[in-house]
Amino acid sequence: MREFPERRKTLNVFKEAARTWGSYDDFPVAPAGVDPSPHISRNHVAQPFYLVTAQDEVLVTMSGEGEIRFKDPARTVLTVEPGDVAYLPARIPARIVPRSELVQVRLKGDPPFTEAAAWYCDNCDTLMHRVEFTGEIPQRSYWDAVAGYNADARYRTCAACGLVHDQAELGDIAWDAVADALEAAST
Repeated sequence: MREFPERRKTLNVFKEAARTWGSYDDFPVAPAGVDPSPHISRNHVAQPFYLVTAQDEVLVTMSGEGEIRFKDPARTVLTVEPGDVAYLPARIPARIVPRSELVQVRLKGDPPFTEAAAWYCDNCDTLMHRVEFTGEIPQRSYWDAVAGYNADARYRTCAACGLVHDQAELGDIAWDAVADALEAAST
């Protein structure tokens, strides 16, 4: 089996980030039951959807530069760089868009918790499609949500303005393989 970040009581962020497989892996890196639980990612591509969480989260940027785009009433865009700590409020859709490779640690509740993947129209900002899920290994749900969105043009068509969007780009995202590894490690 391929190496991946391990659950430990101490964390060398850069060493473990080098062991990630793709963008938004969100590998848990603390022992099970630690809450909030740190999850590590090394991101190269834009997140393919807005992530909506039922719990507040904190995102620490260790290296790289990018943006966090919120679908809050003000349509806030936060620029992040090394050392920045961003508060991600519950129920507010947020999407990470790297300008360079981003190494980030997300502090989130110990699963299971409810999350959703949401897609908005690039033309009129209308919510087009949303998939809500609760699970121990959310990477499987992320992968399935994008696969469903990409497979059905109805989900990619804005009901308000009629614009048909391209399929979500996954780039180097490896959620299916990450989910397989985390499932195997938990048995």
